[in-house]
Amino acid sequence: MRCHILLAFILFNCLSFATVSGASCESPKYSSSGYSTQDGFFHYRTTFIVELALQCSNNYQQDGQFYAVVNGQSQLMAVSEETLKYQISWQWEHTESSSQTIDLHIYDEAKFNEYKKSVQNGVSNPVSAASPLFSTQYYHPGVSKKTPVSSEIVFLLVGAAALYYGYHLKQQLAKRD
Repeated sequence: MRCHILLAFILFNCLSFATVSGASCESPKYSSSGYSTQDGFFHYRTTFIVELALQCSNNYQQDGQFYAVVNGQSQLMAVSEETLKYQISWQWEHTESSSQTIDLHIYDEAKFNEYKKSVQNGVSNPVSAASPLFSTQYYHPGVSKKTPVSSEIVFLLVGAAALYYGYHLKQQLAKRD
């Protein structure tokens, strides 16, 4: 009899640990905002930062971690100390940073484990095999490689220099006469 009670107690503890460790964010509500560098003249690579305000109905976000998958690359999301929002950042070469809408797939720990298993099993589209907690998009307007000085300013400076040179030359000719 004691053996059955001990076995039931061990089984109950194992099941409750599995339930707690497999916890998931329920009914996520989120809003996102982002920033990306658009100047290709002064920067070597394009940097993207997306910030998410996230709320789970079961308060999962207080103890859990979130992951983001962008173009097949997965990263652990950081929590900003100032805003308590989740952030993800990444860099691309300028050649990859044309005007585009970027899909971000957000996973909690349980769903991210499913995603990793589908990647390890060689699934061709792991995002569809292991559905994310939610997906959001960020629009990047593209990278501009133009110089910081516009052509109008250059022509204005050349014109001003020509006027100064002409006025200075006129003054010297007037002194000779």
